[in-house]
Amino acid sequence: MTLIGLRRFIERQLHNRKRSFFEYVILATIGLFLGAIIKYPNRAFLTRARPDLKDKAVKGFPLLGNMPQMLKNSDDSLGHLHTAFKHFGDFFSLTIPLFGRVILVNTPEHFEHVLKTNFNNYIKGSIFSDQLKDILGRGIFVSDQEDWRFHRKTAANIFTTKLYRQLVSGAFQDTGLDLCSVLDRHRLLHRPVDLQEQFLKLTLDAFGKLTFGLEFNALTCEGPNEFGDAFDYLTANVDSRTSNPFWFLTDRVIPGKKRKLREAIGVLDRFGYMAVEKRRAETEEEREKRPRDLLDHFIHHVAEDGTKLTDVELRDVFVNFMIAGRDTTAQTLTWQFYLLMTHPRVMKNLVREIDTVFQDGHSYTYETMMHELPYLKAVFHETLRLYPPVPKNGQTFATLEALVTSCMLLQRYDLKLVPGQVPATPKPSVTIPMTNPLLTIVTARQ
Repeated sequence: MTLIGLRRFIERQLHNRKRSFFEYVILATIGLFLGAIIKYPNRAFLTRARPDLKDKAVKGFPLLGNMPQMLKNSDDSLGHLHTAFKHFGDFFSLTIPLFGRVILVNTPEHFEHVLKTNFNNYIKGSIFSDQLKDILGRGIFVSDQEDWRFHRKTAANIFTTKLYRQLVSGAFQDTGLDLCSVLDRHRLLHRPVDLQEQFLKLTLDAFGKLTFGLEFNALTCEGPNEFGDAFDYLTANVDSRTSNPFWFLTDRVIPGKKRKLREAIGVLDRFGYMAVEKRRAETEEEREKRPRDLLDHFIHHVAEDGTKLTDVELRDVFVNFMIAGRDTTAQTLTWQFYLLMTHPRVMKNLVREIDTVFQDGHSYTYETMMHELPYLKAVFHETLRLYPPVPKNGQTFATLEALVTSCMLLQRYDLKLVPGQVPATPKPSVTIPMTNPLLTIVTARQ
């Protein structure tokens, strides 16, 4: 009725007198707007109708689609998704301006279809790469097809059993001891420690060494960490951009954001280029004295046409692999220890297993971690099931780091949650961090 009345009003206005060109433009604009509303009554502008998804589509607003619901539920987007899956089942559909139609899936079979069985059919595409290219460049996170396979294959060459044995006996124990030193300081001062913060520092140090041989010393140096702070700021922006179709506007409109983004990207660039420059100038003797890392494989890679990766491409490798592994491992450790502290029976059983395996000074080895700690591995994988970080194929590196760290902490300390703190809830993010700090009381085991 409203549209009919508006049409009659326009007809009367056109009939009454001669209109100016400007008035005709206004009337034409109104007509086009109304036509668009009729064409897109419950989905975003320029999205295609999908009658086959009628029973699986969340009803949206004319032209805006489901953008208003996203904004309304931005503080609890995970809860909103959970409610939608309960209502629609294994998958449902949304439409968002500029992003187009989005289909969300929630079963292992669908994940396998997208990530493995029919992987080549599901590219990230230009929308995703345009969002993140100033931060991630052309690395594995934003690449498709042959570029993706190149990054994946080259990285796989370093993740060997030989490397894992070296990490378990070396780097993982070194960073674990650094973490124990931090916990000891808090314990002696009778001061609670935020485990989430410390696990993020732990994985920053570990992945810095593994990727480009960089020493960030996030655990051993108190106070701000230039790289860590810049990295955290940029990963938060990666999160916000993937859920904000108008990110290119908000980045410019919010006072100071564009400058801060540029400065943070500059910090990552400086560390990446510095590591590449140092490695290119390295002598054969210096190379033999240090463990091999991801940069070794990429910097010496020769393509079929005889070319090698540029400094810019190597910088992209560094940033992408840091983002792929650092936060996911830290958040899994955080949720694992939260679950252990809220389930004392499981904690008691796990400590008993660790004490049994490592009695009489039994050392940490790759074989021990992978084959002699079934209860600890079950706890770790149950944590991944309950609080899964961004999906990735092959989690041996993250698993080993988590197992070594768990053993070192549980052999030395009793850990309890600080009473009265807000119950842990997941923050909307691809890596599912905790919304608040995980404040923990640390005491030495008797």
